[in-house]
Amino acid sequence: MTSLKTLLTLAALVTVLCFNKSTLAEPLSIGEDIPYSVLVDVKGAFTFAQAEQALRYDTRKQQATLSRGYTRDTFWLRFELTQTVFNQKERWLELGPNFVDDIQLFFREKGSDVPWQSRQTGDLLNSVSDLDYRNPVFLLPAPSASTDGYEVIMRVRSTSTVILAATVWTPEEFLGYATRSTSFWSFYFGLAALSSLLALVLAVMLRTHLLWTATAFSVAYVFVASIQGYVNWIFPSTAIPLQHYATSALVLISFAVLMWMSSETINLRKHLPWAHKILMMACGVTLSLLVLIPLDQYELAIKIKTIILLMTYTLFIYSVFHIWVRDKFPLSTLGLGISPMLCMIASLFGIFSAFGWIPFYQQVYVIWQYVLVENMLLVLAISVYRIRKVKQEEFERQKLANDLEAEREASFNQRQFMGTVSHEFRTPLAIISAALENLRLSECEVESSRLARYQKIARASERLIQLTDNCLADARLSADATALYLEPTDLMRLLVSAASLVQVSDTHQLMLTVNGRATAAEGFNCQVLVDSAMMRIAISNVIDNAVKYSNGGEIRIDCSLSDATVSILICDQGTGIGNLDSDGLFQRYRRGNSSKHGTGLGLFVAQQIAYASGGNLKLVSSSAQGSCFEFTLEQAAEGLTSDEQT
Repeated sequence: MTSLKTLLTLAALVTVLCFNKSTLAEPLSIGEDIPYSVLVDVKGAFTFAQAEQALRYDTRKQQATLSRGYTRDTFWLRFELTQTVFNQKERWLELGPNFVDDIQLFFREKGSDVPWQSRQTGDLLNSVSDLDYRNPVFLLPAPSASTDGYEVIMRVRSTSTVILAATVWTPEEFLGYATRSTSFWSFYFGLAALSSLLALVLAVMLRTHLLWTATAFSVAYVFVASIQGYVNWIFPSTAIPLQHYATSALVLISFAVLMWMSSETINLRKHLPWAHKILMMACGVTLSLLVLIPLDQYELAIKIKTIILLMTYTLFIYSVFHIWVRDKFPLSTLGLGISPMLCMIASLFGIFSAFGWIPFYQQVYVIWQYVLVENMLLVLAISVYRIRKVKQEEFERQKLANDLEAEREASFNQRQFMGTVSHEFRTPLAIISAALENLRLSECEVESSRLARYQKIARASERLIQLTDNCLADARLSADATALYLEPTDLMRLLVSAASLVQVSDTHQLMLTVNGRATAAEGFNCQVLVDSAMMRIAISNVIDNAVKYSNGGEIRIDCSLSDATVSILICDQGTGIGNLDSDGLFQRYRRGNSSKHGTGLGLFVAQQIAYASGGNLKLVSSSAQGSCFEFTLEQAAEGLTSDEQT
């Protein structure tokens, strides 16, 4: 950014030095300072003698630069350069602009009968000149003292816009002006080349649309070089008039690229895709007009291009303000659109001047050429800003990904640790349970106080075993590569085994039913497709919750059978789960509001086991009269053979 600011400062300084009014020489301008008569030759059939005779008696004078727009008419001009213009010294006549096809100059001393001297120059003639300079310059010797100066006739015709900017200089003033002008344009094209090279390098490295448009926009500098006469000056002796065709083609290409760059500058591709598509189609149509140049239809191409530009520029300005309002007036949006807008407005003034819709002024004619560099530098600045922003967002995304990976790894290590610890606890707990069972069986007195203590220790041991089973199941379910081993399992045996794990207390009664009817355990055979060990943990977790959160009463397990699934409803007569939503209840380490103990892992593990088995676990109801949870499991292929099925 610092380098861009430095370049802009230097450009401003050079502009001030080269174009400050106080430092510029003031030549005499044909039109503003020296009036002329003009004859319009519509068919281009007049000979010099005919035109000279008609102009000699034309007293109507014009005092503005000749600017007639795109026309195939031929224009004859007549003006006089008096002795006061020469002051007995040689004068230099500079003609322009460089894109005029054919300018023929005739002059002789006023009132004499000597033959007319003639010179011819123009874009198609590689800008013939008496001086080696980028603009045609002709030497006019000081007239003899016996005459009143020169009478001059000029013929102008062109396939491009008809403009004639002719100025009369003293040699000293012209040399000073030419030196300053050449210095400025050397700096201009040096800055243009540097910015173009920078855009190309960044485009190749970063491959963004905006940088590619900045690179393509470099053709505008070649266009400027053409209309400033540098092409013919550098390549003066070519069989093909390069400057003539380069000017015609590059004006179309430059405006097409400007539309593309304008779209990319405010990122219409993202904000208003339909507007971006319209601008891209306008670019394509503008480029297709190139085929009209070799067909000698350049005037038609320019008229079509102007219509397209007026529509697309209006669309672009609308898009900038639409995005600005829609995004709640961010100044960045308006700022990004300002530079293309300035370039568009400046180019429109140039177009209007070329068509003759507004008077021709040299300042208006060249101001948009200065805006080109400013636009390029601003686009590069925008690109650097966007790239910096993207890099920063990428860094933040990478940081977030690293944090998530660290959290994932920490969670994995935590589960692995819990699994390892739980696995190590399982063996000593099994030994404790076996030893307690031996002590209980060896007790002779049924009413012994030791027996009651043994039962309390056994229940505490079962709680620890259940907790370790849940931790092991959680670790197993969290492993990506782990799958349950599903096999046909007897449902009633599974339910009885799961209920025995939680040691139903003396204050609770377990009721098994099928379709609401009481059923003995050996009365039916229903096979479900589950991992028996894991499903036993899941069902025991729900039954254990029913025991823990109800002071007593009935715990009912009802099985409902269908063609392919089994529904297991486990209901208690507790106080319910409070106001915790059912989804939150099944999250890891979440507990109901009425819970005073527990890890919050049981229901989470139970639901995950049900999911892994192809089934589901959900909360059916919860109130102050109790809660009901429902397992849905898949029946095994063997199906159901039961005397109790109704």
